[in-house]
Amino acid sequence: MLPPLRTFLVTLWVACVGGVVVIAGLSLGWVGWSPFVLGAALGVIIGVPAGIWNARYIKRKDPDWPPRRA
Repeated sequence: MLPPLRTFLVTLWVACVGGVVVIAGLSLGWVGWSPFVLGAALGVIIGVPAGIWNARYIKRKDPDWPPRRA
Protein backbone atom coordinates (compact mmCIF):
# COMPACT_ATOMS: atom_id res chain seq x y z
CA MET A 1 0.00 0.00 0.00
CA LEU A 2 1.28 3.44 -0.90
CA PRO A 3 1.57 5.98 1.90
CA PRO A 4 -1.36 8.41 1.90
CA LEU A 5 0.84 11.53 1.89
CA ARG A 6 2.80 10.37 -1.15
CA THR A 7 -0.36 9.34 -3.01
CA PHE A 8 -2.01 12.68 -2.31
CA LEU A 9 1.01 14.76 -3.32
CA VAL A 10 1.71 12.79 -6.51
CA THR A 11 -1.94 13.11 -7.56
CA LEU A 12 -1.90 16.83 -6.80
CA TRP A 13 1.34 17.45 -8.71
CA VAL A 14 0.20 15.46 -11.76
CA ALA A 15 -3.13 17.29 -11.90
CA CYS A 16 -1.55 20.73 -11.44
CA VAL A 17 1.22 20.28 -14.02
CA GLY A 18 -1.14 18.68 -16.53
CA GLY A 19 -3.72 21.40 -16.00
CA VAL A 20 -1.18 24.17 -16.52
CA VAL A 21 -0.05 22.62 -19.79
CA VAL A 22 -3.62 22.17 -21.04
CA ILE A 23 -4.65 25.71 -20.08
CA ALA A 24 -1.52 27.21 -21.65
CA GLY A 25 -2.04 25.24 -24.85
CA LEU A 26 -5.69 26.18 -25.15
CA SER A 27 -4.91 29.83 -24.34
CA LEU A 28 -2.40 29.93 -27.16
CA GLY A 29 -5.04 28.66 -29.59
CA TRP A 30 -3.76 25.09 -29.80
CA VAL A 31 -7.18 23.42 -29.98
CA GLY A 32 -7.63 19.68 -30.36
CA TRP A 33 -6.63 16.52 -28.62
CA SER A 34 -2.88 17.21 -28.59
CA PRO A 35 -2.74 19.66 -25.64
CA PHE A 36 -4.57 17.10 -23.51
CA VAL A 37 -2.17 14.31 -24.47
CA LEU A 38 0.82 16.57 -23.91
CA GLY A 39 -0.62 17.72 -20.58
CA ALA A 40 -1.16 14.14 -19.43
CA ALA A 41 2.33 13.08 -20.51
CA LEU A 42 4.10 16.04 -18.92
CA GLY A 43 1.93 15.72 -15.83
CA VAL A 44 3.09 12.15 -15.29
CA ILE A 45 6.72 12.80 -16.28
CA ILE A 46 7.12 15.87 -14.06
CA GLY A 47 4.44 15.28 -11.41
CA VAL A 48 5.38 11.81 -10.17
CA PRO A 49 9.02 12.59 -9.29
CA ALA A 50 8.04 16.00 -7.91
CA GLY A 51 5.32 14.50 -5.71
CA ILE A 52 7.64 11.81 -4.36
CA TRP A 53 10.36 14.39 -3.69
CA ASN A 54 7.85 16.68 -1.98
CA ALA A 55 6.61 13.88 0.31
CA ARG A 56 10.19 12.97 1.27
CA TYR A 57 10.99 16.63 1.90
CA ILE A 58 8.02 17.06 4.22
CA LYS A 59 8.91 13.91 6.16
CA ARG A 60 12.57 14.94 6.42
CA LYS A 61 11.82 18.45 7.68
CA ASP A 62 9.09 17.50 10.18
CA PRO A 63 10.69 16.64 13.56
CA ASP A 64 7.48 14.99 14.80
CA TRP A 65 7.16 12.59 11.86
CA PRO A 66 7.52 9.01 13.11
CA PRO A 67 10.69 7.22 12.00
CA ARG A 68 10.53 4.62 9.25
CA ARG A 69 9.50 1.21 10.50
CA ALA A 70 11.52 -1.79 9.31
